[in-house]
Amino acid sequence: MDAFVDPEIECLRVAASLYGLRRKRDAAAGRKGLFGEPGWDILLDLYIAERRRTEVQVSSVCLDAGVPSTTILRWIARLERDGLIYRIADNADARRRYVRLTDQGREMMRTVLRAMASVGQD
Repeated sequence: MDAFVDPEIECLRVAASLYGLRRKRDAAAGRKGLFGEPGWDILLDLYIAERRRTEVQVSSVCLDAGVPSTTILRWIARLERDGLIYRIADNADARRRYVRLTDQGREMMRTVLRAMASVGQD
């Protein structure tokens, strides 16, 4: 009998592993952003944050991605236009803005992460 695996926990595990591997690859190469997939990095970061119930500020996305802030801001705008993420102001500090996955973005990430988790199991 196969053990039950919670698909949400499995998606979080895959996302965290992928994110960690990307950071290690960048560190080993000694060049941040060399392998650049800013859209994917943003979506991974937001998926992990949501599952861990933390907020991600726009400025934090820019720092974590290791690419110029102008590039990240363009990607945030694109992902927003595509309906995958949205920005929301902080109620306590209007200067601070958060980025979150939309329902569509969350479902897309689950689909992609489940597909990636099943690699080699076919």
